[in-house]
Amino acid sequence: MNYSTQIFDQWQLCFSDGISEKTSKTWLRDIPAKIAANECQPIYRLRNQLYRMELKARKERSICIKSFARPKWLRSLHYSMVGSKAARSFKHAFHLAERGVGVPKPLGYFERWSGRQLSDSYFLSEFIEDATDLYAEMNRMLREDPDCHRYLALLRLVAAEVRRMHDCGFQHNDLGGQNILLRRIANGHWDRVQFIDLNRGRIHSELSLRQRAQDLANLEIPSFLRKIFFHNYFNDEVVPAEFNRWERLFRARRTLHNESRKYRHPIRTWVHSKKFVGLPDGSPNYKDTWLWDERSGQPSVVLESKCRHKYRSRLDICRIIADSLPQLPGIRRQYIRVRESAYQKPVDMKNRIGMSLEINTPQLEERLRFLESLPGISVFLRVYHHLGSSHLKIAVSAAQRLKSKGHEVSIGLIQCRNSVLRPESWEQFTEEALQALHPYITHVEFGHALNRVKWGLWKLDEVAALWNGVPQLRKRYLQLVFLGPPVNDFEYHYYPPLMKRVQQEVDAISCHLYVDRCGPPEGFQGSFSLLEKCVLGKAIADHYQTRGFYITETNWPRENAGSYSPITCGYVFPNSKESPLHVDDETYAAYMIRYYLISLCSGSVERVWWWRLASRGFGLCNERDKDFSTPACQAFRLLAELLANSTFRSHTTSGTLSRFDFDSCSVAYSMQPDWMAVPSQVTRVLHLDGQVNDTHSGQRIAVGKMPVFLLKACQSLPDSVVSDDRRKLVNE
Repeated sequence: MNYSTQIFDQWQLCFSDGISEKTSKTWLRDIPAKIAANECQPIYRLRNQLYRMELKARKERSICIKSFARPKWLRSLHYSMVGSKAARSFKHAFHLAERGVGVPKPLGYFERWSGRQLSDSYFLSEFIEDATDLYAEMNRMLREDPDCHRYLALLRLVAAEVRRMHDCGFQHNDLGGQNILLRRIANGHWDRVQFIDLNRGRIHSELSLRQRAQDLANLEIPSFLRKIFFHNYFNDEVVPAEFNRWERLFRARRTLHNESRKYRHPIRTWVHSKKFVGLPDGSPNYKDTWLWDERSGQPSVVLESKCRHKYRSRLDICRIIADSLPQLPGIRRQYIRVRESAYQKPVDMKNRIGMSLEINTPQLEERLRFLESLPGISVFLRVYHHLGSSHLKIAVSAAQRLKSKGHEVSIGLIQCRNSVLRPESWEQFTEEALQALHPYITHVEFGHALNRVKWGLWKLDEVAALWNGVPQLRKRYLQLVFLGPPVNDFEYHYYPPLMKRVQQEVDAISCHLYVDRCGPPEGFQGSFSLLEKCVLGKAIADHYQTRGFYITETNWPRENAGSYSPITCGYVFPNSKESPLHVDDETYAAYMIRYYLISLCSGSVERVWWWRLASRGFGLCNERDKDFSTPACQAFRLLAELLANSTFRSHTTSGTLSRFDFDSCSVAYSMQPDWMAVPSQVTRVLHLDGQVNDTHSGQRIAVGKMPVFLLKACQSLPDSVVSDDRRKLVNE
């Protein structure tokens, strides 16, 4: 690829090979005239102007023309030494194109000088049909396709091309997303990245980490995703500390420069705010960036903690304190009362043991069949606003089928950021969902994890706005129990300010009560283990005179889940160690059974819905498992078959040993290896793996962290255990 230069009148022309002298002179004659006569399509008009033009000399393709503003005399003098913007744009595009870096094909430039004064300058390149820029594509995905992994695929593609550009020794110096072009060819797939606005760039023999950081500090990407972007840039290896240090410095300097512009140039800022800008920067709003991570079943983290705090309302902190303090004495009185009655009353277990089911999956049929084999299990379905009407139809079909098999069905209506930005679409979604689902459900949870900004809610007022349409829905569907406001983790201080705003619409309080940070369910967070947390939740529900306390989500992250873990946020950083919160499959099964026993048998919780049946990162089994043979699935099956239609009678402890007694069986476990005497009437010991041992009253048996079922003579073996025994006989 070569180019040639020539002088024509006062014009200096430079064009790539393949552009004849006749063609170049025709362009020189036509282009300024058509721009002056407004006969070309404007793309961008501010200080410099960008046009699309069809010319007779190039019928097959459009060309893009950038007309640079006439510079002042002193700057013209500088341009006479280093080259005009048009000349540098062509030189840099030619340099990158020769080395295989994506740029619109440079065709040439022409400029007119009057001595040392630059009068006119134009840069010509091929026009890229159907092109969009990085920021526009990021914003489109947030509106239409908020999929985390497709979003990360876009960032990975751009990171690789930026790295290729830098490895060619070119520093862009204006590397905003608006200067990175691409074409979408399918969801999650784009044509090659191309760089534009190259006139500010510089060519070096090799870029240092400082120069690379200076370039990348111009990109506006939410901070956590930007961290992933930098790892992609360095080929998924550890990002050098020197690069991080320089990048933070240049970004802070750029932020200060931008935010102080209105004080440094108040008149210019005001004038620009009144002018029409054809192509704004368009960088994504960090606060409104919401992406769904299907692998971990939750929105992806997009901002680091220090950036999230920047957008949180300080007024909300004052509201939480002011609204909570007056309620503390009443809640404390209820807590003392409920704590004293824990485990003291019989508890009918029917419909209390629940499981959440993800319906947006090809394996839905196998999961429905598994749950249908467990009568007495309450099923919770999530219905997502961002997935649209097709998802709602699947939910209706699943709910109808589960109810026909005798299951109690409940739903959660899950918001996204657009639910806040477009409240009319949220109200329409909730109305359509309840209209279609109300014949098949008993409970509906309104919203999700209202105290976690990754779920799209930044302020208490935004949370309250989600409930604006609930009064009319409650009047229309009197048979439904409306659950909420759903708070995530042990952050009960959010309940008083939220209940102050929505108490009239709440039938019962719900919580996503995770205790994984404390290890086992019996682990303490301050003075609170799972038991005390459930008691406090019940106390708050009673204080506000609701129908009880519901746990609509809980689990533990599973080992070796990689990017499917709810902790990794869709990307596993190089050399990162797996969080100690992850547990192996056997521990997961033990913790699950103990969680159900403590929360439900204490009488503090009306329902516990485990999240969820199938997930590689946190479910009872992996997504593709069809036989549900994992330890957690086997344990849940035993729990459902033995206890779902039973009644809890009493609870006894001795050291670290706990025993829960039901009508026809007991469940025992110990925090430390221990021995226990078999209670009267017990004839068999059933382990979570399905192993059965005969025993008799008074015999001492070993008990550990894995719960065991102590079956009385009147209790037959569960169907799953019998079928396993039969399979063994057939195999023998």
